[in-house]
Amino acid sequence: MTYFKIGTRDYSAYTNALKVITESRYNEQTNAAGDSVVDYINSKRTIEVGIIPLDDAMLKTLMADIAAFNVNISFLNPNTNTLENNVSCKIPESEVSYYTIQAGNVKTQALTLSFQEL
Repeated sequence: MTYFKIGTRDYSAYTNALKVITESRYNEQTNAAGDSVVDYINSKRTIEVGIIPLDDAMLKTLMADIAAFNVNISFLNPNTNTLENNVSCKIPESEVSYYTIQAGNVKTQALTLSFQEL
């Protein structure tokens, strides 16, 4: 089953968490009578994806896939339990550090990627 893809590459085997945060944007004003008027502008989602420790080759592949200005991702939405395809997102800021550096066994720390819907 697919949980998380970037473009056409499936990262479900490397995903350990998936969280969808919806943030609504609105404009609130108070008129002379003291009434509040709220104008709904839009809502955007932030998709947080937990990635397990990766080896060097898989990390290079992942970083290459998120190197563009924006990426299309597909993810299993935990709110609806359906796969949402081709959601356009801006690339996440990522911080990568090593978990272990041994001869023949180089792994990164688990990391979280936070994609913001465009």
